[in-house]
Amino acid sequence: MHTIGVSLAILGIMVVLLLLVEVRSFRTRRTLITRRRLLLRLAAGVMLLALLSAVFVGLFVLRLVDTQSRPQLFVAYWSGCLLIAIALVWAMLTDLREVEDKFNARRHEIWHDMARFVAEQMKGDHDAKQTTKGQRNE
Repeated sequence: MHTIGVSLAILGIMVVLLLLVEVRSFRTRRTLITRRRLLLRLAAGVMLLALLSAVFVGLFVLRLVDTQSRPQLFVAYWSGCLLIAIALVWAMLTDLREVEDKFNARRHEIWHDMARFVAEQMKGDHDAKQTTKGQRNE
């Protein structure tokens, strides 16, 4: 049980550090994420911290490890934790969808640029051939 408590504390510290790095990167403009995605990630981080804290409190403070002692509190408390976890998954999926949309837009832009480059190269080759033919005919 001691290992679980230490693990929850380490995970909490890691989440806080990652959130601080994300905010610092955003403030120094070293990241490509938008303000909306930053807020979404911060909300997800806060929900994860709340979930880690709730698990810690449920296990070590309230000692809600079995349904025999306080069944109603047990069900209500862990249902609340489950709702936090569901909200966390929703926030992560929303962020993932935005990352995917940005990736698809960037990929489309790259293909468009490549097609334009190839078209310009082909036009340049065609113009060079026309110039060469014109010089031969003279």
